[in-house]
Amino acid sequence: MNPFRKLKNLASISTPTTSQTPSSSFSNAMDPNSKPDLTVIELFQSQSCSSCPPANSHLLSTIPTNASNALLLTYEVTYWNHLSWIDTFSDARWDKRQRDYVRAMGLRAPFTPQVIVDGGATVLDQGWWNIGSVLTDAKKKDKEVVRLNIVDTNSGRGRAVEVIGEQGSQALVQVVWYEVEPAPVKVLRGENRGVTLDHRNVVRDLAIIGTWEGGIGTFELPAKRDSLEMAVLVQKETGGHILGAVRA
Repeated sequence: MNPFRKLKNLASISTPTTSQTPSSSFSNAMDPNSKPDLTVIELFQSQSCSSCPPANSHLLSTIPTNASNALLLTYEVTYWNHLSWIDTFSDARWDKRQRDYVRAMGLRAPFTPQVIVDGGATVLDQGWWNIGSVLTDAKKKDKEVVRLNIVDTNSGRGRAVEVIGEQGSQALVQVVWYEVEPAPVKVLRGENRGVTLDHRNVVRDLAIIGTWEGGIGTFELPAKRDSLEMAVLVQKETGGHILGAVRA
């Protein structure tokens, strides 16, 4: 499905607590105990879109919940809410996030289902069925990357994310909160009337906690939230490539 209309510009930004330390070498600064790099798969979909359930089901069966090398994030958009059913997880901020990707990739308009891999590769229309090959190809591509470590703060009262990478780089440090397995939703009206939909890793909030400026940067993490998991994404400008990600 493909809406040709301007989407509302919304964002969630918080004030960061950060520190930056020079790093002479990306490889030398690497922590051997850091967690493996995650490929981030972002699914933009709607409970009101009849094309979405097959894509959603395929991704849920292809990407394990606790995959060590991949993180599925599901964003429910609002622009199909006029089709007799209001998506129970929809949020206009995810319309904005998808629109940023569309603009960055030079596409005409957003559509559902749309899958974005590491902020840089898109699985168009029915191409989602080939997600396994897309993930393999994403790992083979040369890309600027960072390493992420979750560490205790100096005070010992909280946690922080340590971002390690090349000098001269710059990226946004973001935190996403997501619900791993919300209760199934039975759609009562619209294109998916009578269908019960499963969801996984539904994004409920996102905040920018700082800007990484190369070398080693440490960014204090917000508190965990009841019933929600948390992950850190380090991403080039809005709509840009994801350089690294880690569950927190």
